[in-house]
Amino acid sequence: MTSTLPAALAATERLWAAVETYDGEVADTTLADLLFERPLDDAVMTVVLPFLGELGDRWEEGRLSVAHEHFISNMLRRWLLAFSGRPGSADATGDGPVILLACPPGERHDLVLLCFSLLLGEGGARSRYLGADTPMPAIAAAARASRADAVVLAATRPTAFTAEATSISRLAAEHPVFVAGRGATQNVAESLSAHHLPHDPVAAVGFLRTVLQK
Repeated sequence: MTSTLPAALAATERLWAAVETYDGEVADTTLADLLFERPLDDAVMTVVLPFLGELGDRWEEGRLSVAHEHFISNMLRRWLLAFSGRPGSADATGDGPVILLACPPGERHDLVLLCFSLLLGEGGARSRYLGADTPMPAIAAAARASRADAVVLAATRPTAFTAEATSISRLAAEHPVFVAGRGATQNVAESLSAHHLPHDPVAAVGFLRTVLQK
């Protein structure tokens, strides 16, 4: 049997070429080739996260513009949300823990957090996703209204957490708070009375559930 690795590499290169020229039709078809019929965890770990990592690298190196980033990020978001509607997706009306997920003020990169939300849902949790750049008073109000069993905050910069230290620490006194993303470290988490989630979103699902079961 011919290995699927060369085909996947060719598809990834085709996707990057489509991004550079804003070719929505080719990009959409290529994402279908890369993601179709994959289970969610495989799609996240082997396609989405590596692609987002390279997207960030290319942007930092000046090889892609903000417009490129927005173009492919919005397309990826549509594909990720499609996973939540597929047959066999977790039932969000079950009795699993209620997990509220948001990015703190100023943090606009939320696709990895969206992946984590979907993985939590497949694992039986009831995800309540607020998304990017959410004011802390809104997060606190939503956590109370939803009776959240935990709150997950994600950011790419430590300052996104430390700038809201008082509000996050106050929130952690009412709900278990977990911090995630490149901006989250063990020291940052401890300063906020929060838990530090592993960077691997599949491992993070297991870690969160373990903490909540204690």
